[in-house]
Amino acid sequence: MLDIASAVFGDLQTSIVAVFGSNLGWFIGHALLLGSALFVWRAWSNRDHIRAKSGWNASTLFDIASILVLTLVQFFIYTGSLGYPNTASLGLAVTGALMIRWFVDVVN
Repeated sequence: MLDIASAVFGDLQTSIVAVFGSNLGWFIGHALLLGSALFVWRAWSNRDHIRAKSGWNASTLFDIASILVLTLVQFFIYTGSLGYPNTASLGLAVTGALMIRWFVDVVN
């Protein structure tokens, strides 16, 4: 049988096959793949409705992008320059970015 799910999911599909067996694991993996493809297709076909009714505007997207950029910059500083472990660096970076965002909101 053609095993597309292993190429897409990799180790996740291997774990599914290990838990459910060869035939059922193949079926579950491909059902997940089909469901994911249908979800992406549905979201893409309704993108105008989602964009119009979600309540998000350019300001919200700018806030999200700025938090992500601040988090990435801090993460690379903590891991590269200071040598912190990845998990601690990510926690500090997310906390720092959210605090900076909160400070900007309070000052404005």
